[in-house]
Amino acid sequence: MTTTSRRASAPRARIRDRGQVDALVLAALADAPRRHDEIADRLRDQAGATLDMPLSRLVPTLHRLARNRLVSRQSRDPRRYRLTDTGRRSLTARLRAADAFAEAVHTLADGAGD
Repeated sequence: MTTTSRRASAPRARIRDRGQVDALVLAALADAPRRHDEIADRLRDQAGATLDMPLSRLVPTLHRLARNRLVSRQSRDPRRYRLTDTGRRSLTARLRAADAFAEAVHTLADGAGD
Protein backbone atom coordinates (compact mmCIF):
# COMPACT_ATOMS: atom_id res chain seq x y z
CA MET A 1 0.00 0.00 0.00
CA THR A 2 1.37 3.38 -0.96
CA THR A 3 0.81 6.54 0.95
CA THR A 4 0.67 9.98 -0.48
CA SER A 5 2.22 12.87 1.32
CA ARG A 6 -0.14 15.64 2.29
CA ARG A 7 0.78 19.16 1.45
CA ALA A 8 1.66 21.25 4.46
CA SER A 9 -0.78 24.09 4.72
CA ALA A 10 -2.22 26.55 7.17
CA PRO A 11 -4.76 25.11 9.59
CA ARG A 12 -8.31 25.33 8.30
CA ALA A 13 -11.39 26.23 10.26
CA ARG A 14 -14.45 24.19 9.33
CA ILE A 15 -17.46 26.47 9.00
CA ARG A 16 -20.59 24.94 10.46
CA ASP A 17 -22.44 28.03 11.63
CA ARG A 18 -25.18 29.12 9.23
CA GLY A 19 -24.54 32.79 10.01
CA GLN A 20 -20.88 32.47 9.02
CA VAL A 21 -21.79 30.71 5.77
CA ASP A 22 -24.38 33.40 5.02
CA ALA A 23 -21.85 36.17 5.69
CA LEU A 24 -19.31 34.61 3.32
CA VAL A 25 -21.88 34.23 0.54
CA LEU A 26 -23.13 37.79 1.01
CA ALA A 27 -19.55 39.07 0.96
CA ALA A 28 -18.86 37.16 -2.26
CA LEU A 29 -21.75 39.07 -3.85
CA ALA A 30 -20.76 42.47 -2.46
CA ASP A 31 -19.13 43.86 -5.59
CA ALA A 32 -21.09 42.21 -8.40
CA PRO A 33 -23.88 39.76 -9.22
CA ARG A 34 -22.62 36.20 -9.70
CA ARG A 35 -23.77 32.71 -10.62
CA HIS A 36 -23.40 30.01 -7.97
CA ASP A 37 -20.29 28.59 -9.69
CA GLU A 38 -18.71 32.06 -9.73
CA ILE A 39 -19.54 32.48 -6.05
CA ALA A 40 -17.92 29.10 -5.33
CA ASP A 41 -14.80 30.12 -7.26
CA ARG A 42 -14.59 33.42 -5.40
CA LEU A 43 -14.98 31.73 -2.02
CA ARG A 44 -12.34 29.16 -2.93
CA ASP A 45 -9.94 31.84 -4.26
CA GLN A 46 -10.43 34.43 -1.52
CA ALA A 47 -11.20 32.41 1.61
CA GLY A 48 -10.15 28.88 0.72
CA ALA A 49 -6.66 29.16 2.19
CA THR A 50 -7.96 29.68 5.70
CA LEU A 51 -11.56 28.49 5.63
CA ASP A 52 -12.99 25.16 4.63
CA MET A 53 -16.62 25.65 3.66
CA PRO A 54 -18.43 22.72 2.06
CA LEU A 55 -19.51 24.03 -1.32
CA SER A 56 -22.42 21.57 -1.34
CA ARG A 57 -24.08 24.06 1.02
CA LEU A 58 -23.89 26.92 -1.48
CA VAL A 59 -27.05 26.44 -3.56
CA PRO A 60 -29.32 25.72 -0.56
CA THR A 61 -27.78 28.76 1.14
CA LEU A 62 -28.52 30.96 -1.89
CA HIS A 63 -32.12 29.72 -1.98
CA ARG A 64 -32.57 30.45 1.73
CA LEU A 65 -30.99 33.91 1.36
CA ALA A 66 -33.38 34.58 -1.54
CA ARG A 67 -36.38 33.50 0.57
CA ASN A 68 -35.17 35.90 3.27
CA ARG A 69 -34.84 38.67 0.64
CA LEU A 70 -31.10 39.15 1.20
CA VAL A 71 -30.29 38.15 -2.39
CA SER A 72 -32.37 38.04 -5.54
CA ARG A 73 -32.12 36.32 -8.88
CA GLN A 74 -31.81 38.37 -12.01
CA SER A 75 -34.61 37.99 -14.55
CA ARG A 76 -32.20 37.81 -17.51
CA ASP A 77 -30.22 34.99 -15.92
CA PRO A 78 -32.05 33.29 -13.05
CA ARG A 79 -28.85 31.52 -12.03
CA ARG A 80 -27.21 34.89 -11.28
CA TYR A 81 -27.69 36.28 -7.78
CA ARG A 82 -27.23 39.82 -6.50
CA LEU A 83 -27.41 41.46 -3.11
CA THR A 84 -30.62 43.29 -2.32
CA ASP A 85 -30.64 46.51 -0.30
CA THR A 86 -31.60 44.41 2.72
CA GLY A 87 -28.73 42.03 1.97
CA ARG A 88 -26.27 44.91 1.74
CA ARG A 89 -27.44 46.27 5.11
CA SER A 90 -27.18 42.79 6.59
CA LEU A 91 -23.64 42.39 5.25
CA THR A 92 -22.62 45.76 6.71
CA ALA A 93 -24.02 44.78 10.12
CA ARG A 94 -22.29 41.37 9.95
CA LEU A 95 -18.96 43.01 9.08
CA ARG A 96 -19.30 45.38 12.03
CA ALA A 97 -20.12 42.49 14.36
CA ALA A 98 -17.20 40.40 13.04
CA ASP A 99 -14.79 43.32 13.54
CA ALA A 100 -16.04 43.87 17.10
CA PHE A 101 -15.74 40.15 17.85
CA ALA A 102 -12.20 39.95 16.46
CA GLU A 103 -11.19 43.04 18.44
CA ALA A 104 -12.59 41.53 21.65
CA VAL A 105 -10.73 38.25 21.06
CA HIS A 106 -7.45 40.10 20.43
CA THR A 107 -7.97 42.27 23.49
CA LEU A 108 -8.62 39.24 25.69
CA ALA A 109 -5.71 37.27 24.22
CA ASP A 110 -3.28 40.19 24.57
CA GLY A 111 -4.29 40.63 28.21
CA ALA A 112 -4.26 36.88 28.97
CA GLY A 113 -0.76 37.04 30.47
CA ASP A 114 -1.65 39.75 33.00
